[in-house]
Amino acid sequence: MQNPHTFILEIIDSLGNKRAKEVIGLRFGLFDGQPRTLQEIGDKYGITRERVRQIQESGLENLFEQGIDVKLKPFEEEISEHLRDHGELRHEERLLDDLVCFCLPAKEVARLSQDKSELNRCRAALNLILILGKPFDKYAEDNYFYPFWTVSQDSIKRAKKTIDSAVKHFKQNKTVLKDEELFSIIKKALPGLSDKAIHSYIEVSKLIGQNHFGDFGLTHWPEISPRGVRDKAYLIFKKENRPLHFAEVTNLINQLMSPEKPAYLQTVHNELIKDPRFVLIGRGIYALRQWGYTPGTVADVIKRILKEKGPMSKEEILKNVMAQRLIKENSVLINLQNKKCFKKLEDGRFALV
Repeated sequence: MQNPHTFILEIIDSLGNKRAKEVIGLRFGLFDGQPRTLQEIGDKYGITRERVRQIQESGLENLFEQGIDVKLKPFEEEISEHLRDHGELRHEERLLDDLVCFCLPAKEVARLSQDKSELNRCRAALNLILILGKPFDKYAEDNYFYPFWTVSQDSIKRAKKTIDSAVKHFKQNKTVLKDEELFSIIKKALPGLSDKAIHSYIEVSKLIGQNHFGDFGLTHWPEISPRGVRDKAYLIFKKENRPLHFAEVTNLINQLMSPEKPAYLQTVHNELIKDPRFVLIGRGIYALRQWGYTPGTVADVIKRILKEKGPMSKEEILKNVMAQRLIKENSVLINLQNKKCFKKLEDGRFALV
């Protein structure tokens, strides 16, 4: 298939009106990949926003009079097939990303990825093809959906049912899901949907999101949309599923979550100390409370164990404490010598004072 940017430039060049060519090119970002507003274009030419809109509409109408609909057919057929393969509906940005890869050879895509301005020009051309194409309808962003393109009104109803089904499950179970788990749940409620269709419908939802590690959940959940260092640290612990030193947590946040601003050691350490979701279990080492770790000093841990289980031998106390803390055994033994808190019974076991 022809390069969409080359195709659109040839189409626009067929317009006899130079001003119309420039307005359409600027309006859709065909020249530099940066679409301009009506006001920006009006300021450039010293005309009103309304006059810019009139020139744009007149130019596009002229294209149809020249038979652009016939020239668009190959693009329309390929794009329509792609949309049907994805439930007849796609998130605008995802669709443009896919179409760039779909319309161009792999080598060309790789080259464009190194030149953002040229890539944006290609995306701008594809966007104009969608606007000019008769089978395609665009739906603007609202409180429920991100902007998307569709070839069927029924797909919107299916998307809403899919999203509502997923939201209901998340509200009831309050836990994130991997894609295969989510798709399986949705298919039970709505048989006949393909994985591609479900994924496409979920992508356009503002109520459901996906975090850095591929987990789906409600957008407002901290696990899906981490708002600060604490939430990012929590996600790191969930992914690693093991105790971590705060320095390692910092490095993993910076490596895996690509924050706009890097996380700093002292900030991470301070936030872990403040947040009850994390428990300090060793020198700078933290774990999640939900894993069964309890907060407090070594003496607090020993007290809690003896209170729950009664008198215990030194070996039993060591075993239980070491399951809660990454420390040296000697630290436990020193604490057991605190006669204000613990006493040694005649049979050698220890109990609370």
